[in-house]
Amino acid sequence: MNLQKTLALSLALGTLLSLTGATASAETITRATFTLPEQAYWNDVLLPAGDYTVSVDATISGVPTVSLRGEGVAATFIVPAGGEQFSGQSDLRLDGVNGTYVVRQFDSGAIGRSFRFPVSKAVPNQMLRGATQPVTVPVSAAAGS
Repeated sequence: MNLQKTLALSLALGTLLSLTGATASAETITRATFTLPEQAYWNDVLLPAGDYTVSVDATISGVPTVSLRGEGVAATFIVPAGGEQFSGQSDLRLDGVNGTYVVRQFDSGAIGRSFRFPVSKAVPNQMLRGATQPVTVPVSAAAGS
């Protein structure tokens, strides 16, 4: 019995380490900066107004991620499947509802892709009460990218 438990534990640990290694050795495809004029949710992470760096990374597992750093926030999101082709300027699109903004789309002109993000269920239900005007935030290439 102990041998089976040891083998199962070793297999689980090996799988966990390989997944962690795939995430840790991500290759940055593009990096950019933006200034968020108002606080906003990106998935279930509340971003205070301020300066941020965003990058799109390719992991060894093949699952692209978006990493976000700034204003005391460090978050990584899995890129939604089916990012659309895009040609134009890079920007971040925020939808606003009753004073609560949410990041809905990231357009990356540098890699020619547009990614839409779902609204997390953790975002307050006030979003169901009414809409405010959407906001577009320009995204600039980061120095050294």
